[in-house]
Amino acid sequence: MAEEPEPTCSEPHHDTKYCDDQKSATMVKAKKCVRWSTITVHEFGVGLGGSAVSNKGGPSIGLADPPEFTWTTRVGEMAERAEGLHRFTPSQRIRLLQAAGIPDGIITRHTRETNIILGSRRRSKTSWEDSDCDEAEEEEGDEDEEGCKEQSRKRSADQATLEHPCAVYLRRPRMIPVNYV
Repeated sequence: MAEEPEPTCSEPHHDTKYCDDQKSATMVKAKKCVRWSTITVHEFGVGLGGSAVSNKGGPSIGLADPPEFTWTTRVGEMAERAEGLHRFTPSQRIRLLQAAGIPDGIITRHTRETNIILGSRRRSKTSWEDSDCDEAEEEEGDEDEEGCKEQSRKRSADQATLEHPCAVYLRRPRMIPVNYV
């Protein structure tokens, strides 16, 4: 690597202190900074099929393909207009989709698919809790066996069928065909 040449004082000053101050000032590297002055905002309409499935059920909502509006504002002005995160109830999401022109049959289909996913999550969560209880029972022996039995008595009928995987598979809701309307 080549060393940086030392700056020379070409000013016709007789004061050497001035040249020394100028040398040290040029040796210090300038700080780099980035300043944001404007924000471009793209506003999208409501569409079907967001990437998240609500725990409360109902169809998932996402963004429509092309943005409806695009505008630019200054950074300070945008801070005053922040609206925060919206969480919609299932009925609010259905009304939003209906207002966006989505047919009721398609909304119903997506609602059913969401319910199928939520049911699968509940069954999966219950089976993991049961396996944790079985592992704890093996480690602790007969001491905690009564606690696990108490938990198993409190299970609902759907959760009890998890002990028999074939029964769970047979009771699984059928998937909705693609051409369903």
